[in-house]
Amino acid sequence: MMPRISSLVLTLFLICIFSCQKKEETNATKAVLYPNQDAPLALLMREMFLDMEEIKLSVENKEALKSYLEKHKDILSAIPTNPKVKTEQFQLMGNAYLESLTTLENSSEDLLIDNYQAVVNTCLGCHQQYCPGPIQKINKLIKE
Repeated sequence: MMPRISSLVLTLFLICIFSCQKKEETNATKAVLYPNQDAPLALLMREMFLDMEEIKLSVENKEALKSYLEKHKDILSAIPTNPKVKTEQFQLMGNAYLESLTTLENSSEDLLIDNYQAVVNTCLGCHQQYCPGPIQKINKLIKE
């Protein structure tokens, strides 16, 4: 009877250790995936990327574009991880992005692809200056 209890306690102990390690690995992985996870600007940027994927599909399929302008205007006011990011240059680049998005949303069909590329290029230009981490991901938005 005693060896069974010892065996059971040992098994429960090992399960506890391994489950704690898995949880720590999951949290570490999450931190690496999203180092700026809670900043409103980082959250908005992730949503903007998903929106750009939708826009890319619409452009490729020659479908009417939904408007994302109102949602994306928050780029100018959303709180960044590092407050020093919100410089005058950041504001200018944010406004340039919003202008290129407006142009895209009002594009004629023959200018749709070029104007889409212009939006992606404004994203790349800003990220080259401020936060280069997402550049590889943004490059996936480039229309081939």
